[in-house]
Amino acid sequence: MNNLGATLMTVVALAASPPAFAQSAWKPEKPVEFVVLSAPGGGNDRTARLMQKIWREAKWLENVNVLNKPGGGGALAYTYVSQHAGDGHYIAVVRKGVLTNHILGRSTLHYTELTPLAVMANEPNAIAVRTDSPMKTARDLAEQLKTDPQSITTSVGSTRGGPSHMMMVQLAKLGGSDARKLKIVTFSGSAESITNLLGGHIQAISASVDALVPHHKSGAMRILGVATAKRPAALPGVSTFREQGYDVVFGNWTAIMGPKGLAPAQIAYWEELLERTFKHPAWQGMIDADALEADFRKSQPMRELLARDEELERRMLTELGMVKPDAVAK
Repeated sequence: MNNLGATLMTVVALAASPPAFAQSAWKPEKPVEFVVLSAPGGGNDRTARLMQKIWREAKWLENVNVLNKPGGGGALAYTYVSQHAGDGHYIAVVRKGVLTNHILGRSTLHYTELTPLAVMANEPNAIAVRTDSPMKTARDLAEQLKTDPQSITTSVGSTRGGPSHMMMVQLAKLGGSDARKLKIVTFSGSAESITNLLGGHIQAISASVDALVPHHKSGAMRILGVATAKRPAALPGVSTFREQGYDVVFGNWTAIMGPKGLAPAQIAYWEELLERTFKHPAWQGMIDADALEADFRKSQPMRELLARDEELERRMLTELGMVKPDAVAK
């Protein structure tokens, strides 16, 4: 065979080969520590362990250990990862608390001390009441808050200033209520909040939609609205806030970050692996089952998202009087 024929055969063979993810110039050479900001069994822990399971079963990354470091609204986990600058063997599940903790002075760690790797999903927020509540829609709630913001006690999970609180603030403001006068309470988390709602101790709960779906479907709760652009597939009968006249689209992204100073090849490795993970049937199945929004963003788009969200969070928290006047953005 002449050289031209051999070249043509090579081109044809390459064209017929199935597409594959690019091979990064770097890959882990020792066990990877996948750090989780909460205790075993919670949503963040399930996220990390599902990824670990996908990676091991697909033989994409077998030597990875999940390490739980709860405390400080994620501050302990994020600080631990930040202490391993330049080492791609440390990654963490990261939520919006990495922004608000710093804005509110709860943590000295700024998100720029970590390296964005990818956004894996968006966890929309929703508001629910007991099924025997006189409030049937988000408009009913907004009108009641406008008339008397202190008449509705609302749980926003474990943290003031978090996504669940900020969504409630947005709804109240659009409904003409003074968001600073809302009667907000916190518990240890969504589980305790749900217990108090079902027990009649509070009138409403603002939480991630996946925590509310089982109780809505069982008939114990009524979800008044979801903060999504379109109705989640898991809740076809529940209206979005937009459909009810309130432009509230709000959630808490699930993202993966590493320590500061990662090399381009290390970032590329994690981007490729995480994109492959996002497309895996098990990950997509989790998104559908939990009424999450499919949202994948690589490192640079995630950096842009973090900058926009920090600006928005700082503005809203300042308006609520939760940020000291002399606080200066980093």
